[in-house]
Amino acid sequence: MGRGHRGSHTPQDLLLPEGKLIRTTRGGPTALKQLLLDLKKYSFSGYVRTVRSGGGKRAEGIVLLRGGNPEASLYHRDGTQDRGRSALKKVWQDSYDESCVLELHARVDMDGLVREYTNAILERPAKVVKKTKIPQTMERSDIEKQIRAWKDRGYDVSSVESNLEAEPLILAASVVAMRDGVKKAEAVGEILTGLDVSGFESRAAILRERLKDPVRHPDIDTEVESLRDAVDSLRQIEARRQLEMERGRDSQARTRKVLDLVMKQQQALRSDGSPYSTEDLARKVLEESQPARDAQTNVVQAYTFESFIVGESNRFAHGAAVAVAKQPAKEYNPLLITSGPGLGKTHLLHAIGNYIVSHAKESKVMYMTCEAFASSLANAKEIGTLSTFRERMRGLDCLMIDDIQFLSGMPEIHEELFYTFNDLHDTQKQIVLAGDRPPKAIPNLDERLVSRFESGLVAGIEPPDLLMRVTILEHRARDENVSIEGEVLTCIANLVDNNVRELGGAFNRVVAFSSLMNRPITQDLAREVLSGATAEPSTEPIPPPPLERTAEDERAARAPVSPTVNHELTPGRSYLIEEERPAKAFRLLTDFLGGGGGGLVITRTNPKRVRQAHDLSAGRVLWLTDREGSAEETIAPTLERLVYEIEDFMGKQPRGAILLDGIEYLVSNNSFDAVLMFVRRLLDAISESRYAFIISLGPATLKDQELKVLEREMEVIRFP
Repeated sequence: MGRGHRGSHTPQDLLLPEGKLIRTTRGGPTALKQLLLDLKKYSFSGYVRTVRSGGGKRAEGIVLLRGGNPEASLYHRDGTQDRGRSALKKVWQDSYDESCVLELHARVDMDGLVREYTNAILERPAKVVKKTKIPQTMERSDIEKQIRAWKDRGYDVSSVESNLEAEPLILAASVVAMRDGVKKAEAVGEILTGLDVSGFESRAAILRERLKDPVRHPDIDTEVESLRDAVDSLRQIEARRQLEMERGRDSQARTRKVLDLVMKQQQALRSDGSPYSTEDLARKVLEESQPARDAQTNVVQAYTFESFIVGESNRFAHGAAVAVAKQPAKEYNPLLITSGPGLGKTHLLHAIGNYIVSHAKESKVMYMTCEAFASSLANAKEIGTLSTFRERMRGLDCLMIDDIQFLSGMPEIHEELFYTFNDLHDTQKQIVLAGDRPPKAIPNLDERLVSRFESGLVAGIEPPDLLMRVTILEHRARDENVSIEGEVLTCIANLVDNNVRELGGAFNRVVAFSSLMNRPITQDLAREVLSGATAEPSTEPIPPPPLERTAEDERAARAPVSPTVNHELTPGRSYLIEEERPAKAFRLLTDFLGGGGGGLVITRTNPKRVRQAHDLSAGRVLWLTDREGSAEETIAPTLERLVYEIEDFMGKQPRGAILLDGIEYLVSNNSFDAVLMFVRRLLDAISESRYAFIISLGPATLKDQELKVLEREMEVIRFP
């Protein structure tokens, strides 16, 4: 099968047939284990693929399953491959990371794959090869008794009854097939019963009916896994949507606080010649005037490929959009772009429209939301112009429909959209769609539309990483001719971490507040505006805040160890050393190692400088960097590699200490949640060992909430 229809970030170095992709899920400490346990229940055959990105590199792993049991494994990273047990270990390590994507593929030629990858088999061939079941003849009375039992449980037994007069071996074979099918159906039915199928009731009802005839529906497990994927996706998306709504309300509330402050100084600011009035600020920050649209196409003219910032999180979707714009209906048709709100999918739709119009002026292009399509259809029906509406829609060269997730609540337009889609597709016209979820995760969406929407390319956009957020802010500052230091842009990017639209709003608030209050744009001002902790206005320079108990004071009060005490580390415990530079952490490490044992240091500082400053004669120092070609021993900020090195080090000697200096660097290359999982895994390992674990951290390098989470996990030692 062709691999062009995949919408993941897979590097595609393990060239396995894709089969049917029936489920995707995020990694986690038990994600792969739970998935394999579920698949074992009903003897699933197919493969699990893991895809993980970190440190600018990608890794892909495969676990081939036959009868629910892992049979072979492959792993690819940095141009090298592992096979067999070593590959399975790395696949398992990748799956711990929440940024890892687990895909479940079915309907593949397992026999052919195992023959092709014999050196990836997990057991000796003698153990892998299963003897074919040779059915034995059975007593007629036993068969009839079994048929009655199956009937009483609601199963369709016609496949067995039709062979009652056949040869004994044929009859026995049909009984064995029915028995295996019932066993699978029971396991699948248990999973189906445990699912909350709200919004997918009709699909669940169809599957329950098919469970009664397991012989004719041998792929029922695949269908249930697909439904479970849709249910999980819907729940995750709804939770994310709720979070986005709360973030939006919080953002508006912070903005209004800023405006309330400014209102009290309006007269002074106007007499001072400020370039903005309060009304200007309200319009810019709260409302943001709508960009100009082309009357014919409804396309926003400012949203072009040139104004779209490309990074790792959106590179695949951007490339697909450019390909479609350059060769409509030739590359991917339809193209479906999915992402959470505010990440750029709508921008890409408009960019496609702008490109097509500018390069083929005779082309008929239209951008519309699902709501606009439904409204136009209802209006056409009401005034009797339905034929005109259809002629206009089906005469387009490129139709772009946004927010397809709302089709869930618009069953009245499914039929019309289905025929519009077919007409455009059959006449080689381009269709581009966008939504916050894949079609199969849209509740109550017509199955025919699900099939049509997924027949092309599905391209996802992930939240931007820190580097991309800073780049977006740099472009924004340049476009608006605003001079802001890079450290301030990084500060803003750290405060708004997963929504491009909100990032722009945050930038506007900081710039507008700076102008109105006649204050330079600094990191403190950015935190003040974006946290809502703004001081009362004054025509005089704003004095230092009153001596109240701050969050820093609260943390100091909660710290279990006072910085004036002579600290001694204890084996089996983990410590968070809060200091601007890791000097005290190294002192604690060397003191601990004076009692024996080996030390492992993983640091952002060049190892040569570390050895010059500290006595680490019994220690190994790894430079935490992406830099290649150094004479020093380096390690990339890849969590599974770090876990491997640390656990390998601990396995070689019974006692010692590990110091990690560079948590903020790991967070910027992965995510805080992934790093937290990594830390927790190490804490568990340390607690059952004679090792001490030290993390050196400058408190200001993490968000306050992230810092609090780490403080709850470890013993805190704070130095001024």
